[in-house]
This record gives sequence, C-alpha cells and structure tokens, in this order.
Amino acid sequence: HLAAGADARVMASPIQQSEDHHQREIDIANCVVLPSTDGLIHSPRSLAVGDLTRRTSPGPLVLLGEHIAVSPFTHISIDNRRTADLATSHLASVGCRRVAFIGPRLSRPSDAADQRFTGYRDAVARLGIAEDAALIVAVDAFTPEEGSAALRRLHASGIPFDGIVCSNDSVAFGVLAELHAVGLTVPADVAVIGIDNVHAASYSVPALTSVAPDDQGIVEAAFTELERQMAAPPGVDVPVRHIVVDATVIARASTAR
Repeated sequence: HLAAGADARVMASPIQQSEDHHQREIDIANCVVLPSTDGLIHSPRSLAVGDLTRRTSPGPLVLLGEHIAVSPFTHISIDNRRTADLATSHLASVGCRRVAFIGPRLSRPSDAADQRFTGYRDAVARLGIAEDAALIVAVDAFTPEEGSAALRRLHASGIPFDGIVCSNDSVAFGVLAELHAVGLTVPADVAVIGIDNVHAASYSVPALTSVAPDDQGIVEAAFTELERQMAAPPGVDVPVRHIVVDATVIARASTAR
C-alpha cells in the first residue's frame, strides 16, 4: 500500500526490512542503510523514543504502528483495542455466548496483542457474555502454527465455546484448520473471526470474517503528514499529530450462522 501511495505521488520509495533487529532499525532511522532521502515513514518494532530523538540524520519522520504510542513525532496507528472489541461484538451479534480469545502473548509480549486482548475483555464485560479465564489461550507468536496449537489445547480442555476471536488472521488460519481436524464445523459449531483482513482471508475454507483496518486511510495520512513536514521551511516547528484510523468488520462465511 505504501509503495502504491508513493507511486501515485511520483515519489521514489526504497523499502528496508528490519526483521525486528534493533540496530538495523536504528540504522534505518539514521538513514545509514538508505540512499539520500527527503523523508522517512518508519514502522518500528524495537526502538524507543530515545533512539529516535538521537537520530544522526534528523528530518521529516512519520511513525506507523503501536509500538511507540507517545512521542514527539507524528504517529499514525489503528485502534487495536477497538478492533478486538468490534470482533467480539460481531460474534455476540450472531449468537455466540461463550467467546474464546486466542492471542495474548505472555512469553513474547506485543503491544498489539495486549491492546487487542484488552478490547476483547472490554466487549465481554459490556455485552454480558461468558467471562471465563479458561476461554483465553496464549500464543508465542502470531502464526498459523500457534493458532493450531492453541485451539488444540482449548479443545482438549473440554471447556465449551461457540465463538473464537483470533488476535490476527494468521492465528485464525491455524484455528480454522484445527477445528476441522477435531471435527467441529465452522460456523455451525464455532464461529471464527480474525483481525487485519489480509488478502488470504477471502480464500480460506470457510472464508474468514475479519476486522479490516482502513489501510488506505493509513497510507493517505502517512504521505499527507510526510509531505506537510517536507514542505515546511527550514527551522519551522511543524505541529506533531497523532492520527488513529478506523476499522470495519468484513463479514464472510466463518461467522455466517
């Protein structure tokens, strides 16, 4: 999406992957591994605010994601807490009353996972559906393998459940596969919803209902804010903005009860 946004603005957009490596993220922030740049859109996974304030190559900067929530830099994110609240509310709206949550990350904490877990608990408390610690299953990573293993543990526990909120779509794909393996039908026995609305969600069996962040809104906001900084005269203090984009439930077969 970002590459397409740059193309639409006739901008060259070299892309660097950090692979969650702290020093590489610092190098990207300092433009050490990049060609000469006019501005940087950065989605940090391990940086602290101090790493960014000490940049050796200061210039226009827009942060994406939830890792750094408060900083003196313009920041664009989705409301992860709201995405899980929407997901849980959707399952309740199709009749689910014992909704599991697969996705807290206890051994490898994640800002997104924490916020999504909080959103699930918000909805459970507000809607009056089952509030049972046994319905919460942790994962080590947001992968199909972790989703499959978590569902296997949940099913083996004997705890009844009729809906599952997955912390992201990758986890949900593993959950769908394992539900089939243990003989449970989706959505008749268990309705399943993911978060992020990745492209493959339309092609799973059954097609996965997911909460879709406004990806285009993120792109538009990121480039609008970057261009605003780039256009400012040297020495002018450009106001910092914190922008949160909305999300929408995309209903598909996995919750069509």
